Order: sequence, then C-alpha cells, then structure tokens
Amino acid sequence: MTLREALQSVNLPQVYKLIYKKDLQNVAACDRHTLEECNASYERVVKELLSKPKTKAYTMPWLVRTSTDPFTKKKYVEVCFLNPKYVAPAKGLKPWGGKNPPKGCYNINLNKHNRIFASGFTPWRKVIDTPIVIEAKCSITKAVAEILWEMTFYGWTDASVKNKVEEIMGKINEAKNDVKNGKYTELSASKDGGFKIVIPDSVSKEIKNIIGNS
Repeated sequence: MTLREALQSVNLPQVYKLIYKKDLQNVAACDRHTLEECNASYERVVKELLSKPKTKAYTMPWLVRTSTDPFTKKKYVEVCFLNPKYVAPAKGLKPWGGKNPPKGCYNINLNKHNRIFASGFTPWRKVIDTPIVIEAKCSITKAVAEILWEMTFYGWTDASVKNKVEEIMGKINEAKNDVKNGKYTELSASKDGGFKIVIPDSVSKEIKNIIGNS
C-alpha cells in the first residue's frame, strides 16, 4: 500500500488523535496545541499531499520499524526509508568512518552498507505514491500517523520543508568551507587513540548566539 492509498483508506480523525497523543509526549508544555488545532493542521497537510499529481514511487520505500532509544532504552516507532540495495558487511568486519578502511574494517559511509536512511528532508511530492513497509507491530493507522508526524518535523507544507532543508544545507556547507580554509578550533583527543574534535568557526558562532539568547 502506498502513502496515498493509505491516506485514502484509514480513519483520518483517529490518525490525528494518535499524532496529538505523540505530541503531548514530545513537545514542551508551552508549545502544545489542542486536539482541534492538531486536527486542523493535519487536515491541511493531508489535503496538500493528496493534491500532489500521481508520480512513480521513490527509490526507497517507507519503513515503519521499532527502535530502541540509546539513552532511555525504551522502544519507540521510527519512520525512515528502507534501502533496497542494502548489502550487509562481511561478518566480523568492524565499522570504519572513512575511505580506505584498514584490514578488518568496512567503510560505513558507503550507501550499500546502510540499511536505512532518514526521510525528513525528502520533498513530499516524491513520496506520496511510495509503498509503506511495516516492520513494527502496529496498524496501518498508527503507521500513517508516524509518517505524517515525521514529514512535518521541518514544516507544515512541502515548500516550508524545502526552505528549511536549504537553510540547513547552507549551514553545513558553511561549516565545511570553514574547515577547508582553516577557520576552526581543534580540541585534542580525550585519551590515547581517541579522535580530535574540530569545531568550525560558524558553528562556534551559532552556539554563542543560542547561549546568548537563552
């Protein structure tokens, strides 16, 4: 079932109610909306999604799976993309974050060795007719609620998500240029064999602005 087909078949008020309950757990009290406001917001989201012209499926299907929070150890439902070209690294190899991995390691940056990819930055028009794969123990209604929540993390419209992505990528490129041009602060490794930490000047400036405005 594609996302479009799911939106046309599920009980949307129930979907909105599930999103509302999720927001109560994840949003600061001062930013919480009423159920009615949640319904109105997501009605507009669904209307825009269903207005998108029919398109071919995205290169990777939606994946709704169960993950474990590394800090709290609690399980939660996660939405991402499933890599159909995934190739598991050879048994016994350790992950290596760079090119030319040493013997006994594999390059974790190769797309083929990543089973899942983040979905938040992808334009809505590209994923409305993409199939949904459910690995978590949940209903299609719950899956749709999780997908809609994930899709609106960076904005309430396709255009606003696009603008946010461009803003974030601009900051990433600025940080890369800082490192390339030697504009950064380097912190020594905390222990022998550890990694040095490089903080681009643009990142330091952003942190100071956040602290100054808090």
